[in-house]
Amino acid sequence: MWIIKTEHKRDADGGTAALELETDDKRFDVNIRWDGCAEIHVYSITEENREINDTFHTCDLKGFIDLLQSLNTVCKDYFGEGSYWEDSHDVEFV
Repeated sequence: MWIIKTEHKRDADGGTAALELETDDKRFDVNIRWDGCAEIHVYSITEENREINDTFHTCDLKGFIDLLQSLNTVCKDYFGEGSYWEDSHDVEFV
């Protein structure tokens, strides 16, 4: 699902400082750093072009993911069966 476009190395020890990634469908790209900071770009894909719709910046990616997962839980509880939020729409990522 994620393609690593560029890996940025630290000069001091040669470790990875940042990654530039893109989804294989080109709907998302991410610049992510070793310290948890990330800039996430969301695109709209049309026959004519690829346009950026939104950008999210966070220095607590794990906290952002937790927040979105808790939002998903609330939506499941309130909308439930027959809605987009129904458990049958859950996707398991490997």
